[in-house]
Amino acid sequence: MTCKVILTGFGPYGPHKFNPTQDLVREYDGRRFGDVEVKGLVLPCTYYGAFDVLSGLIDNVSPVAVLSTGLDSHAERLRLEISGWNMMCGKYADADGERPVYEPIENFGKRFYDTNVDNASLAYCLNQAGVPVEMSADAGGFICNSLIYLTSRRIKEEGLPLKNAFVHTPWTDDYLGKIKLEPGKVFISKKELCLGIEALINALAK
Repeated sequence: MTCKVILTGFGPYGPHKFNPTQDLVREYDGRRFGDVEVKGLVLPCTYYGAFDVLSGLIDNVSPVAVLSTGLDSHAERLRLEISGWNMMCGKYADADGERPVYEPIENFGKRFYDTNVDNASLAYCLNQAGVPVEMSADAGGFICNSLIYLTSRRIKEEGLPLKNAFVHTPWTDDYLGKIKLEPGKVFISKKELCLGIEALINALAK
């Protein structure tokens, strides 16, 4: 019996003309790994719109897991995010032009919502695949954080039977020559990112 895993990414935001997670999602949409089918979804770069679109697809396809990805040019390797906090504050405006400064996502809401996966086990799977990884309890305050918070909240409050994980990625080497990184920021190989995503998809589908 086929099970579905939703893989999400984002389009370009701020000054960026590209986003490696957008290309990743388009590349993996419709791919199968044994009995696992990937449903790729490029989300709008808006604080609430991203969750609304993802939430609708969750209702439509009843996945066993959601694996969301986001770009963080400060990352040096794949970074599993453990939780989202109830705050919006980004360096750039979102796609709607909104740029909140330390505003809550949900008034009087819980301070944090954690993803409902064993991130240590996921990190082990990545290490076994030869992919460097780290874990973080602070996803920042931009749209990725809001997506983690709102998705984790819905799963927790409604008792949905699906896993939810989030991973940040640096820029990948297929953008060499297309973008200029600030000093101290790094590229990782596209192959490394793909190996990591496939390892996570297979782990989440178990």
